[in-house]
Amino acid sequence: MEYVWKFLGNFKMEPKLVSSLGIKYPARRGHPLHGGDIWLNEKSADEGAEGLWRIHDGLYDLTELISSHPGGSEWIRMTKGTDITEAFELHHLSHTPEQLLPNFFKRKANTQRNYPFTFHDDGFYKTLKRRILPEIDKMPRRYVIQSEMIADTFFAAYMVTAYLAIYTGSLSLCFLSGVILSYLGVIAHNFVHQKDNFRMYYLDLTLLSSREWRISHALSHHMYTNTVNDLEISQLEPWFYWLPFKKHSLMKYIQWVYAPIVYSLIFYGLWIKTLITNIRVRGTVPLLTFLPFVIPIFSYVTTDRSFSQCMLMFLFITLSSSLHFGFVGFNAAHHHPDIFHDGDTIRPKEEMDFGVFQLDTVTDRKDINRSPLLVLTHFGDHALHHLFPTIDHGLLPFLYPVFKETCEEFGLEWRCTSQMDLIKGQFLQLTRDINQKAPKKLKILKWN
Repeated sequence: MEYVWKFLGNFKMEPKLVSSLGIKYPARRGHPLHGGDIWLNEKSADEGAEGLWRIHDGLYDLTELISSHPGGSEWIRMTKGTDITEAFELHHLSHTPEQLLPNFFKRKANTQRNYPFTFHDDGFYKTLKRRILPEIDKMPRRYVIQSEMIADTFFAAYMVTAYLAIYTGSLSLCFLSGVILSYLGVIAHNFVHQKDNFRMYYLDLTLLSSREWRISHALSHHMYTNTVNDLEISQLEPWFYWLPFKKHSLMKYIQWVYAPIVYSLIFYGLWIKTLITNIRVRGTVPLLTFLPFVIPIFSYVTTDRSFSQCMLMFLFITLSSSLHFGFVGFNAAHHHPDIFHDGDTIRPKEEMDFGVFQLDTVTDRKDINRSPLLVLTHFGDHALHHLFPTIDHGLLPFLYPVFKETCEEFGLEWRCTSQMDLIKGQFLQLTRDINQKAPKKLKILKWN
């Protein structure tokens, strides 16, 4: 294993990227096994937390909170030694954590933060956050229950269709089951952001890891969207290059050709990578790693199908699911030539409010945001979700009046385009190799 690790460590295919935001380039970003735990280790080395938890320019010892943290112990445990400023600001929607924080203060940090984002009290994000807090208490609980019922329905539908697909040997049923599983994974993403709950483990059925997703998606992508420190971007290199740099002409367009193949293999590729890094970095393999295989094993025990037949049908289900998930996820909100990507010209330093940055890196889709079902299954209401990721998707529509009013007050643009425009834009972004002078505006579609 040590030989394999060293061999893989020497196998790097990195673009020549420079962060226009001034973020330090992660040392092992090009490692083929670059994943959650390696990413956290890099943060620990780069962010001046000195083995503690850094929030803004203060160092805090949150050890005693590990067992009592309302959101779950894992959030605190795995972020030890890192800068959690963005996570602290986004994940807490009451004043209580802020009031308790001084009790855990140890000392001031000796280095500047690695990230340029600000959270000034009179800035856009903090102002919006103060205004939505009273709205949260008014939101009807039934919309959270609706999200939970949708998740449970898709879970049941997947279990039934997957079993029937293996039992009958129907490839059509396998494909249908794969699409349902893909949607179940997208829905589970809503619950991964929240405090520990059983529905977040629906994601593990896809071969993805809920723990890994909390790192790569919640702690990396949501905090450092479209930057060199966005793990969801770096994990897909060298297959897809969304960040702008000088690209060979062949590289630009060949990505379009093999995209469906890569989409189909994402689940298995990330499952294998997570398995190896769990063994190598953590020295353990969580039982959840093998949760997806409950379906083929149960089918083998309860039907007359051979084990190889069960596994072959399960392979077709998960390949179909991965293909669909890739198509939905990569065309959801973030990749378009008119959306900011690290390497593009940035706003002036005084305008680097975190909420403003999020609006620069995301756009919404009019044809998705109309339906609670489509929102849950297609990463809808994406701007508000990036600003307040722990709020259930079913409640986000209630925030729009305050959100729009605050955007107008600060002179900000809430961008919305069509799904088709984002699909075309995502493929065009793969070919972009120049730094745009200033963020362009997407076509705005008026809402009724």
